[in-house]
Amino acid sequence: MSDVNGTAMSSEECRFFLSQYSFGSLISHDLQISHIPFIFSGDNLIETHLASGNPQLKSLDEQTCLLTVLGPHAFISTEYYQASPAVPTWNYASVSIRGKSRYLTPGELEQSLDRMLAHFQPELLHNKQSLPDDFRQKLIPGITGIGIEITEMKGKLKLGQHRSPADQLSVFRKLEQNDHPGYVHFSQEWLSRFRPSILGKNATP
Repeated sequence: MSDVNGTAMSSEECRFFLSQYSFGSLISHDLQISHIPFIFSGDNLIETHLASGNPQLKSLDEQTCLLTVLGPHAFISTEYYQASPAVPTWNYASVSIRGKSRYLTPGELEQSLDRMLAHFQPELLHNKQSLPDDFRQKLIPGITGIGIEITEMKGKLKLGQHRSPADQLSVFRKLEQNDHPGYVHFSQEWLSRFRPSILGKNATP
């Protein structure tokens, strides 16, 4: 488990983050980049797919790669804190994954697509009117499945967790007033689940 006030995520936090945020930037060893949806199986495997014409595919066959995933983020003004002195900053949460990529077989791609539908739009799995089998089969040749075996996973959590509970609540109020409800919801849920002492609370089960 990571230090409660530290910025490094624990393995449990990284895995939970990847179950909630499924869009990232895939960077190959030759510094090509694609922005991709993905699913995390929980078994140290990332599954995704790219358009078959994407030139980056040539750099993803049994090669090392990096996937970066950015969660909610927000500018934090000094005016948001109750305590002073203070400096402005930017709060965020992110996970970076290093791994080895490979092409999925046609059978693996079919299964991966089913898992992605189950994750993103489960009702579409059995909706043959919106996604008939023949239509789906016509589209599959246009994509190439990619599996990434995770070799290293690091998460960074910068939510001002070194600040007092009073400062945390003050930041949440100010950000809600400035139309950042997504960041506020994420921060409150995350700290309540994994680092409740920062908010002066007990852990969320």
